[in-house]
Amino acid sequence: MRLNTGLFQQQTQKQILSPQMIQSMEILVLNQQQLEERISDELEENVTLEREESAAEGSASEAIGLDRESEFTETSAEDLAGQQELTELTERYEQLRELQQSDFWSESSPMQKSSGVDDEDSFELIENTEGRPQSLPQFLVDQLSLKSRIDLRQRGLCEEIIYNLDDRGWLIHSIEEIHNALVSGIELPGSDPRLAGKSPAFEEVLAALEQVQQLDPVGVGARDLIDCLCLQLHRDPGENQLEEQMVRHHLDDLARNRLPHIVRATGHSLEEVKVAVDVIRSLEPIPGRHFRQEPNARVVPDVIITEDEKGQFKVEVNSSSVPRLKISPHYHELLKSSRKDPELRKYLKKRIENAEWLMGAVQQRSSTLQRVAEEVVQRQEQYFREGDRHLKPLRMQDVADTVGVNVSTVSRAISGKWFQAPGMIRELRSLFTSGTVRDDGSQESRGGVIARIQDMVKGEDSRKPLSDAQIVKELAEKGVRISRRTVTKYREAEGIPSSRERRQY
Repeated sequence: MRLNTGLFQQQTQKQILSPQMIQSMEILVLNQQQLEERISDELEENVTLEREESAAEGSASEAIGLDRESEFTETSAEDLAGQQELTELTERYEQLRELQQSDFWSESSPMQKSSGVDDEDSFELIENTEGRPQSLPQFLVDQLSLKSRIDLRQRGLCEEIIYNLDDRGWLIHSIEEIHNALVSGIELPGSDPRLAGKSPAFEEVLAALEQVQQLDPVGVGARDLIDCLCLQLHRDPGENQLEEQMVRHHLDDLARNRLPHIVRATGHSLEEVKVAVDVIRSLEPIPGRHFRQEPNARVVPDVIITEDEKGQFKVEVNSSSVPRLKISPHYHELLKSSRKDPELRKYLKKRIENAEWLMGAVQQRSSTLQRVAEEVVQRQEQYFREGDRHLKPLRMQDVADTVGVNVSTVSRAISGKWFQAPGMIRELRSLFTSGTVRDDGSQESRGGVIARIQDMVKGEDSRKPLSDAQIVKELAEKGVRISRRTVTKYREAEGIPSSRERRQY
């Protein structure tokens, strides 16, 4: 076989995520407190960026949210490519340095296991220093950025999974629902550019889930409690067949300490079962526990909902503690007079461009959050007027379709955000809930079903308490059809004992 050498032309497509896109996505995810910290850091690091003390100070063209056209914002394609490469390398170095200095898993952790990844991707992951709290999604995204074997498309799909996790680290929606949302929203504005307008196959989304499940904290990305515990057992290099069998088939027996029943069902000795119980007790049912906000922590609402004199709800993005930003007039003038100093001019151009990108990303965050919050409040108006029982089933895809953005944009917009309304302050994500279709075609929210179950238990005969099967039957008579397993899950989530434990003799 003869090999020919020569010059050839070839057209290829390459996915490039611009620094502006990266920054917009990063800023959109931040809650109010995190945004304040991000802006404070930028003010310290970027000399060309400063606070705008009053609306009258400075020209309108220097304030956040207004476009400026000037000579120093004209950047060649080569400059943009170089800036992107520098940004990515800098971010990767900083993330690596922070992770290597952290100690996420302490001696008191309920489970200390190897993550099972290659040496190239192995780092000792630790909690951030106090005063720099990090959310679970950001912690997971940071780990993804250190995995050089994941391409941009895979990383985008992994982030879709990450932003569909609740604060426990469990999936909010099924993997099928996430896949369907990605396919239906691929051509909408705000679709992740890393997907290049090509709908992902279900196998791709499933592979992304498996990638997320390999991240720390171990157990993250689980579908439910059983899946969460089994993921942790699978990461243990030991033999855990008995433990997995007990988790999958005997959790109820474990909770009630019915060890003899487990012994008979599994064929193992009592001592072997006791050892397995100790292993299971060492597992963490809530992988995201470390990242949960402390109950006494200061919560700053990102969205404020008020009712006006006409009884209409008004939605406002809280920007009271976020400073307005502008480009320093001093450095603007210095740039104009620096034509004879290429190094100074290059430095100032980059700093001013970074400041403009930040200001644009902050404004885009506010606009997106405003539109999403307004749509959610409009759909959940009855809940704000009449309470939890009237919380309607609502999917992020429903809001995304109405607002005209990709579902991933909605997911990022509500991630870690809080709202304040008359008589309550809660997470924005709590307004999204699954539901049950009634016989008449209407939908009953999860909260509504739980409220019905609570009413039934309160009104039951304490000598003959309702079993889960009887609750299913009574709900069906009222047009609400759910499985006995769902009733059990709702009952246990609300701390309602079983019928056997509620019986009074």
